[in-house]
Amino acid sequence: MNILIIPAFFRTKDRPTLGSFFWDQARALKCAGHQVAILYSDTYSVKCIREYVLYAEAASEECEGIKIYRMKIFCPLKHGMEGHREAFTRGVQQLYEKYVKSEHFDVIHAHCCVWAGYAAMRLSQKTGIPYVITEHATLFELHKDQISKFNDKCIRQAFENAKKVICVSHAFAKLISEYRTAGDIEVVGNVVDFDQFRPDKSEPHREMRFLTICYMNTKDQLIKKGMDVLLEAWCEFSRKCNSAKLIIGGGGHAAQKAVEWCREYGIEQTVEFIGQLSREQVVEQMQACDVFVLPSRYETFGVVYIEAMACGKPVIAAANGGPDDFVKDFNGILIEPGNAEVLARAILYMVSHREAYQAQRIVDFAMEKFSGQAIVSQLTSLYSQVLT
Repeated sequence: MNILIIPAFFRTKDRPTLGSFFWDQARALKCAGHQVAILYSDTYSVKCIREYVLYAEAASEECEGIKIYRMKIFCPLKHGMEGHREAFTRGVQQLYEKYVKSEHFDVIHAHCCVWAGYAAMRLSQKTGIPYVITEHATLFELHKDQISKFNDKCIRQAFENAKKVICVSHAFAKLISEYRTAGDIEVVGNVVDFDQFRPDKSEPHREMRFLTICYMNTKDQLIKKGMDVLLEAWCEFSRKCNSAKLIIGGGGHAAQKAVEWCREYGIEQTVEFIGQLSREQVVEQMQACDVFVLPSRYETFGVVYIEAMACGKPVIAAANGGPDDFVKDFNGILIEPGNAEVLARAILYMVSHREAYQAQRIVDFAMEKFSGQAIVSQLTSLYSQVLT
């Protein structure tokens, strides 16, 4: 099949891991024999004028046999979701006209309704190509109050007209059932690159290493990812055990706030900030850690947990939606969201029971559920249903 992918956000030179799950899925589809192209418009308001001026992404490139077309769009007169909606849609349509109009596509696959799904609907109306939406966005759980009545109407249109709506977890599918009948929503997880994320054969450290990785662009992101809870829990844990280290990866303007929290708790000696990481560095850190921990208050899926499992590492996650589907007793611990005391106990349990987690069993489970082959098989079946 020929598949046209429209992601709501995509990797940049400055943020090479952004939307990595979109890219991994595109690669998996290509490896399975499908033809894949990606259209993406980067939209900027007046608040982001500097980023707009310094924009340096290639307009057209081919990577691993996948054609990627992108452009920057400036929307100076309208801000927020409404301006972004029309600017993003305009960019996608211009890219289609300029680069791929003469090509045949069987299906458009949009990632996130706001606003890739909406742009897919508009492009479908113009071209007759059917579209599907995979929804990933925490917007519908955490920022529902920010959606205006008009934007809500546009979102409903996009979901209702899609040939298939896919969610990345069962909990999220229930949430999206407000826009689409729950029984009509498919659940398909994200792809993880098991060629890249794989176990390392080195000996475990004497000092246990706990790893967390997240973007820290705003304080709200820190709270969403539970960094406040993690550092409070680490303070509590450190009173009982001083033979472990917490490694924090990820860049962003708000990282300094996390550093300040460490100082307030007096845990600077056992916490290390390693900054923004490339894809390769993420793999290295996953392989080098003993446990991955990220107590997010909400996740629609949580691909970073699966990447850790692909490296044979147990995880600690909050029962917040996405991880509920795949964190089991043999591969990790699910805790109550926002509870630092329970998280501290989970960390201590991992230190005391590190030998109880079998790396190969963790890898095998993750591969069975989230390998490229497993996910593409599900997607191909859904595409076929769309075309019959």
